[in-house]
Amino acid sequence: MDNNLERDWNKLLYKISEDFNVDADLNGTLLLIGIQERGKGFQEKYEKDEKMDHINLATCTLLMKWNYYQIDGYDENDWPVFKKNKMVPPFSKEKEELLLKSSIVEYFKDNDYLEKDN
Repeated sequence: MDNNLERDWNKLLYKISEDFNVDADLNGTLLLIGIQERGKGFQEKYEKDEKMDHINLATCTLLMKWNYYQIDGYDENDWPVFKKNKMVPPFSKEKEELLLKSSIVEYFKDNDYLEKDN
């Protein structure tokens, strides 16, 4: 991971940990993004399948930036339905994590939660 990304990732995890009183990690940040994108507000308790649905929503949302997906409408429960524009290449675990972390940092910067670079 390059120094700027590592610095921003660590700042983000610290900020989330402080603001939400949790031990922030990759899956936790994906869950927060999914909750935000769902737009239904935060609940105190989520079932495991609900957490996975939110994490999948976040992942697809983040990959939209790279043109892997686009929103194709909404289902009867008002969840976004994604259309795949192109196949996500088979990344190594490390490269996949790097892509997600980079996309997460950019997401939080774009949403004014994390300070943008000058």
